Amino acid sequence: MNAIPQRGEETERQAMADQFPATATHGLSSARTALLEEHLMREITRTDAAPVAVAPRRRWAMAAVPVAVAAVATAVVLNVTGSTTPAAPPSVALSPVVKVLPASARGTSELMHRVAVATGKGKPLTVRADQYVYVKSEVGFSRQIRERTMDGPVELDAVHERQVWLPEDPARPGLIREGGQDEKLGGGTAQVGIDGGAPTTPGADNTTYAQLAALPTDPDALLKKIYTITDGRAPGRDAAAFDWVGETIGEAIVPPKVEAAIWLAAGRIPGVEVVPNAVDAAGRHGDALAFESLNERTEYIFDKTAHTYLGERSYLVKDSTAGKAGQLTGISAVLGRGVADKIGEVPTDGNA
Repeated sequence: MNAIPQRGEETERQAMADQFPATATHGLSSARTALLEEHLMREITRTDAAPVAVAPRRRWAMAAVPVAVAAVATAVVLNVTGSTTPAAPPSVALSPVVKVLPASARGTSELMHRVAVATGKGKPLTVRADQYVYVKSEVGFSRQIRERTMDGPVELDAVHERQVWLPEDPARPGLIREGGQDEKLGGGTAQVGIDGGAPTTPGADNTTYAQLAALPTDPDALLKKIYTITDGRAPGRDAAAFDWVGETIGEAIVPPKVEAAIWLAAGRIPGVEVVPNAVDAAGRHGDALAFESLNERTEYIFDKTAHTYLGERSYLVKDSTAGKAGQLTGISAVLGRGVADKIGEVPTDGNA
């Protein structure tokens, strides 16, 4: 192994920055990039550090890019088993910085049990090969203020409406309607894996109904499978598994029993905690299942009474080069979902 040249931290940062595209293309979110870069810098400047391979985690950045260059994103998590998601206010003024509330491991299994019971009671939906999964949501994403850099402060873009029509048949085209623009998804693109790979095994980065229906309904067996699917992903085993939950349940329709098992499995991931009074992009309050990694906390938020899924948010938990503690790095709220017969059609069960 060649010795690492003795250069200043800023030189190291710039050298790595030159190897990465601007944040307006597919890849990491601005905050995630900064956080991973900080972690990498700590590792490579340690005299006893072994070679470190840092693979990107695709989360909010998949839809943070302009629609004209967007592919498919699964940053939005939805309740796909019923129509009990509370209606959202027409507009909500969101602060880009939230209060970092205390989180506790106590109550995680109880919360996930309530969510699983509510989810499991949902009415199963059928998605034919010639149909489309429709999701309407409010989303907000962060971007770096200084372009083409790997560090520095980030800011949250305005929360806006997003609609998607994702084909059950990956060979068919799909559509993302966001920011007043339509982005067609070519045949096969709509169901491309979350990390860019082609859909292969059930649940391995793809979200067709048939593939999700084939996942185990036993939480322990499912969690084991999740670890297998996400093996080797950064920034760590449990963080990758937690991300998989949001990515998989994202813009998809999941059979009730499978979704219930997913939430139960999520509650068994080491390091998960409960955060009270979390708020989604529509201003709805609920209890959240949370996980912290690389100075960022990601929350899946559930209605306090109905225990149905409301939305997701991520934010910094400590001050860093990306921003102050509480700086939002992504936020969403699900407003409707359903099954459409054609692109552009808003299904009557879509609550839109």
